[in-house]
Amino acid sequence: MKYIVQILAILLIILSCSTTKSVANTEINTDSLNGRKFKLVSIYPEMNITIEFTPDTIFGFSAVNDYSSSYMLDGDIFNVLSISMTKRTGSKEEIAAEIEYLNMLKNATSYEIKGKKLTIYTLLSNNNLVFEEI
Repeated sequence: MKYIVQILAILLIILSCSTTKSVANTEINTDSLNGRKFKLVSIYPEMNITIEFTPDTIFGFSAVNDYSSSYMLDGDIFNVLSISMTKRTGSKEEIAAEIEYLNMLKNATSYEIKGKKLTIYTLLSNNNLVFEEI
């Protein structure tokens, strides 16, 4: 009986270790944006809107102009500070797409990254900004 209890205890330890390992492998690394570039696919995919990340800056192409901004992360909270951009002109459709995208980006509240897919959640719209890594 003593040996059975010891064997059961060992099996329980082995099982709990393997369970812990599989849970750790499924966690999302929230510090994985630095150095990555994404293309917007949820709205205006034909406009080639992009976002890239450095440790403290985002930048990219917003349908007509290049833009940049500082940003802050706190867990999954994502805040974009003031956005600066170049002053090129484009078609009415391009300008409308750029304005909508940048307004949504300014109103970002949080983000989620899974593999090569980045989702930025916003206050003002039911549409989220969904990007795919390029």
